[in-house]
Amino acid sequence: MKTGNNTGRKRRKKKHTVGKIMAIIQMILSAVFLGVLFIINILPMQYMIILFGILLFLCVFAFFSQMTRSAHIIGKIDCVIMCLLLILGNVYLIRANMTLFAITSNTYTIDRIAVAVLADDPAQSLEDAADYEFGAQQISGSDRVEQAITEIVDQVGQDISYYNYDDVFQLTQDLYDGDVQAIIYNTAYNASLEEQFEGFSQNVRELDSVEIRTEVQTVGGDNKDVTKNAFTVFISGIDTEGSIATVSRSDVNMLVTVNPETKQILMTSVPRDYYVELPGVSDGQRDKLTHAGLYGVECSMDTLESLFGVEINYYARVNFTTLRDIVDALGGVDLDSRYEFTTISGEYFTQGMNYNVDGSSALAFARERYNLPGGDNDRVLNQQIVLKAIINKCTSPAILTGYMGIMDSLSNSFETNLSQNQISSLVRMQLADGATWNIVSSAVVGTGDENYCYSSGDQLLYVMNPDYDSVNTAAGFINQVINGETVTQEEVSAAEGM
Repeated sequence: MKTGNNTGRKRRKKKHTVGKIMAIIQMILSAVFLGVLFIINILPMQYMIILFGILLFLCVFAFFSQMTRSAHIIGKIDCVIMCLLLILGNVYLIRANMTLFAITSNTYTIDRIAVAVLADDPAQSLEDAADYEFGAQQISGSDRVEQAITEIVDQVGQDISYYNYDDVFQLTQDLYDGDVQAIIYNTAYNASLEEQFEGFSQNVRELDSVEIRTEVQTVGGDNKDVTKNAFTVFISGIDTEGSIATVSRSDVNMLVTVNPETKQILMTSVPRDYYVELPGVSDGQRDKLTHAGLYGVECSMDTLESLFGVEINYYARVNFTTLRDIVDALGGVDLDSRYEFTTISGEYFTQGMNYNVDGSSALAFARERYNLPGGDNDRVLNQQIVLKAIINKCTSPAILTGYMGIMDSLSNSFETNLSQNQISSLVRMQLADGATWNIVSSAVVGTGDENYCYSSGDQLLYVMNPDYDSVNTAAGFINQVINGETVTQEEVSAAEGM
């Protein structure tokens, strides 16, 4: 009998030893979890203290439960559950931190150079077109197309015959007319070509493309404390899907001025077709604002700083993928539409509040212009409505449950020169005070016209001549917010005559 009792005790000791090892593993994972949270630094100190207390209690319970006959099984179950949760939590936190690093440290741009023929051309590959007469787009200050031609020659194994074109529209017209059999051009101009040549995407077929990656100097931002000092961010919405590094037009151009002390945000939209000079690029010639994006985000920022006479501290560059994925990560947004309308893609919106709109529908809402009475002017207002809805969701408790999803959605479709610490401090500030923000919308206007643009050669394009009175009024509101003065939506609407 003695031998049997000793064996039973040894078994129980072995079971308790396993339980204690599991408890130690739980402690290690808890320490790692708290350490990663400390590094990311998005939780206010009071949240960290509460979380530390909870994890400490669970670790102590898991360990000491193995010393009692009645609780050791519950303790082991608790260990298994907590270890799994902590492993998942650590993975998500590390991924989020890596994403935050990626979106704040982009150092390159991608130019996608396509080789294209007419849709009914018999060529199905580059090799089939090796003996064609090519037209090649030449872009001032850029050798990306020449780099692509070098790669094309290497691929087909022979030299190709091509003519250089300064005007991408004339290049395309000559393809249509049969003066060249294939074209080599930067796909950043696709949207412009679609506007100029109706059905371009159906009438022209890509044979192949080359991606040219170029190292760039990151546009520096201020190192100010964004939780105490007012700042302005340029929001650039590019007209592409996929990688945010792709060179593209800037179809959405918005200044977001934030005063963290007064809890005020002013969104100022500028029409994409505003006819302005591009400082350092266009040599005094005017161009559409949207084309500034083709020359880099710094060109867009310099253009808007010159237009408004205000300092722009940071930028955030987004694309269609960003908007859709962020809205879905937040569980949808509520859009307060000024009109009842149906988008060209078939989404219906009622006048007034539209609840729980998903990402795809929110994107359609932001892009629509044809079925709105004010066209482009109404589109920029709808873009502000979407951004306001996203901000409202991000300043609510939804940021806690949606933070990881938001980080995942931003991984390849968002770029900013706000630092990791600045973004983390803004999240931490909002979680700490839970403040309600006063969000006000403003937009500048102009008159439609046709004129020559720096980026369009000899082609007349639709442009919008700026109404400088509205520009000066908007600049005044931006300065008021920066200086800590309260600005109301009623005041802005009255000044804009809305």
